[in-house]
Amino acid sequence: MRIIFLLFLTFNLFAQEEEESSLGYVLLSTYEMAAGTKYSQLEKNLVNEAKSQIELGYDGCVLYRHAQGAQRAFYLACFFQTMEQLGKILSKPNDTSDEKQLFASHTDHILAMDRNELEGPPNFIVFAKWLPAPMISWSEWGERMEKVGDAYSKAFGGCDGYGHAWGGEMGNYLVCGFDDWNDFAKKAEAVTPYLAEANQGYDSIGTIAHSDDLLVRVFPAIDSE
Repeated sequence: MRIIFLLFLTFNLFAQEEEESSLGYVLLSTYEMAAGTKYSQLEKNLVNEAKSQIELGYDGCVLYRHAQGAQRAFYLACFFQTMEQLGKILSKPNDTSDEKQLFASHTDHILAMDRNELEGPPNFIVFAKWLPAPMISWSEWGERMEKVGDAYSKAFGGCDGYGHAWGGEMGNYLVCGFDDWNDFAKKAEAVTPYLAEANQGYDSIGTIAHSDDLLVRVFPAIDSE
């Protein structure tokens, strides 16, 4: 019982620190494509979902679709400033019990922003994720992630960074933009030496998992600007 209490206390102190230092929050929802379904059908449904979430009180929402990466999925991000704002949103009636499920799996993850360098949602993004190994200290992990974030930021001309607040996994996340695939090729080449420098002096055991997914924006529509 003592161990459980200490874990609970540590988690709540971590959540309080996130509340104090956060630059805002995002509710990140992923929807994995079901076998045999059409992108267009799920995309239309999720565009309507993004619009309805804004009406419920989020500051804004953006929807991205898989281009290259781990899973064929859609990523819906809805932004808010405080947990009190989220509480008011979630308290509003929003009955979806009669809706047909068009996706294979779904996750919700609340992330706290700790780096804000993007101006508006890019046409394309690198969505990068790092999960810490159990043996690494929080101080060393935070130092590593700051240096890695700086490396991506230099190559891509700015990124937004997020850390776990509530949800299914404890990790850190970066969102970096690019204009098209030719632009990505240039920035992908540019980031390599910056990352090599950022990782000097660190071993590989501190990171248990890493991924870089490439996504294309579908809402707001690119051609609507």
